[in-house]
Amino acid sequence: MKAALIEAPGKLRITDVPKPEPAEGEVLVKLRCCGVCGTDIEKVNGHGITSSIVGHEEVGEVAALGRGVKGLVVGDRVFAHHHVPCGSCELCRKGEGTLCSEYSKHNLAPCGLAEYFIVPKYNVDRGAVLKLPDSLNFEQASLIEPLACCIRGLERANAKAVSSALIYGAGPIGLMHLKLLKSYGRKTVIVADVSEYRLGLAADMGAEGTFNVSNSSERDDVLGFLKGGPELVVLATGSSAALEDGLSLVAKGGTVLLFGAPKKDSKASIDTAHFFLNGTKLVTSYAATETETAEAMKLLSSASIDVTDLITHRFPLAQTEEAFSVAGEQKCMKALITD
Repeated sequence: MKAALIEAPGKLRITDVPKPEPAEGEVLVKLRCCGVCGTDIEKVNGHGITSSIVGHEEVGEVAALGRGVKGLVVGDRVFAHHHVPCGSCELCRKGEGTLCSEYSKHNLAPCGLAEYFIVPKYNVDRGAVLKLPDSLNFEQASLIEPLACCIRGLERANAKAVSSALIYGAGPIGLMHLKLLKSYGRKTVIVADVSEYRLGLAADMGAEGTFNVSNSSERDDVLGFLKGGPELVVLATGSSAALEDGLSLVAKGGTVLLFGAPKKDSKASIDTAHFFLNGTKLVTSYAATETETAEAMKLLSSASIDVTDLITHRFPLAQTEEAFSVAGEQKCMKALITD
């Protein structure tokens, strides 16, 4: 069977590998759709700060069950979370499941971008395989994982309590944050990016203002009506420059959410005196747990939020290398691998 594997930094290849068979407690899934994530692109380029396994926005059909698996049958349409926390350690009990030492130790095999992949027993036992409702098609369901990550980030930042926000990054993740913030009620949301195409999409999707980060006068004009600055700054990018800018602009007592994964060994310069006197809260958010994936599936299946308009490109598994190239050069919004 075919699988997308990283051979070396900058080299993603479709490779022939043996089709796996599920051992006791495992689930074999036939891939039907998987989103291309920015963190996957960073992994391919050698800048990733997590595992080298690509493909974690995947959905498909149960192809076979290992001995002892309950609650699933062959043919079930499912989403499978690639990482799960143990649920019992001190961090998990505090609600910090994505920081659990077990969280990233268990992954899909050989990866989520394969004709078939194994969901390990550890994940299955902890509820990582969700059956999809009939109201969700595979393309919609492939957005469960990224939407879940956004839900978790905004929850950590107490976003429902703010009235204004600035989002750096108008890619798929930035625009998911925009849609969620707007769904929380009447909020003024401004979006910043370097791409005029993406800024246009942000405006179409409800942003009250947009600006190109390379244009300081445009930035000042757009932010001018937010007296005192935005209460929340969402960094839907790993850019150190965006972090520095966001910390300088956020309102007194406001929150900066570092959501986009920084590149390996990246650094930022912080005006610590301003940070201190401004009373700024800096919050980080990494990935999601089953709590958020269940919430994301509920929102999507009930049509409480629609993010399918972010999908612009589709590629078969055989063209995964091209999909990563197009997505990496920002020639699309959300690219999907469909098989």
